[in-house]
Amino acid sequence: MYMVQALDIYKKFDELEVLKGVSLQVEKGQVIAIIGPSGSGKSTFLRCLNRLETIDSGTIEIEGEIMVQNGPGGKAVYRSEDTIFRLRQKMGMVFQNFNLFPHKSVLDNLILAPVMVNKVEPARAKETARVLLEKVGLSEKANNFPFELSGGQQQRVAIARALAMNPDIMCFDEPTSALDPELTGEVLQVMKGLAVENMTMIVVTHEIGFAREVADQVIFMDDGIIIEQGSAEDVIVNPQHERTIAFLSKVLMAR
Repeated sequence: MYMVQALDIYKKFDELEVLKGVSLQVEKGQVIAIIGPSGSGKSTFLRCLNRLETIDSGTIEIEGEIMVQNGPGGKAVYRSEDTIFRLRQKMGMVFQNFNLFPHKSVLDNLILAPVMVNKVEPARAKETARVLLEKVGLSEKANNFPFELSGGQQQRVAIARALAMNPDIMCFDEPTSALDPELTGEVLQVMKGLAVENMTMIVVTHEIGFAREVADQVIFMDDGIIIEQGSAEDVIVNPQHERTIAFLSKVLMAR
């Protein structure tokens, strides 16, 4: 059973076809890195996996359970809202922007969803939150507010907040794109730690070094399709497709 299986995913925004038959299988404990130019569809694809965006056609399964599949007319038909809500709880999501509640402390940001959604006792939620803050190196910031933190610290809090819901799969949508290089390193270190712990992860990223070091599989997307897929050695070190070669040469030269 795959943790995530997406088959032949199509998605349009008005007349713009953003995904043109994208498929992906993710095994337990795998780290999948999705790379590619801006506008290639990689972030849209990630958002489709937990129904932040709806697909036009295709099939998505989470841990063997269907979230959406094609109906008789070939159009995507989603399961009930209760089923979708339950399946989405299996997936933690970390965005480019931290999306923390500015009027709540770091600790309160972490406990809000477990208490409100998962009905965890507040005392237990706080205990878990403190453990997670220690994991991301921010134990001393529990009572601070987001505006008192650097961008890298805020993103580490966002990761801890996603982990507080005890997801089986972690999804990252370019989590370091808004950070300068020094702060990027802080966040990537936390993500590397999760990989060592065998957390199943799908990471949309421009950090080629991270993808090469940590990912079990690298996917290069362009113009709504997967151009190349394989190990980091295959895709990053020895790419075969001319589009992949051109993209990597530009990205690596820019660094």
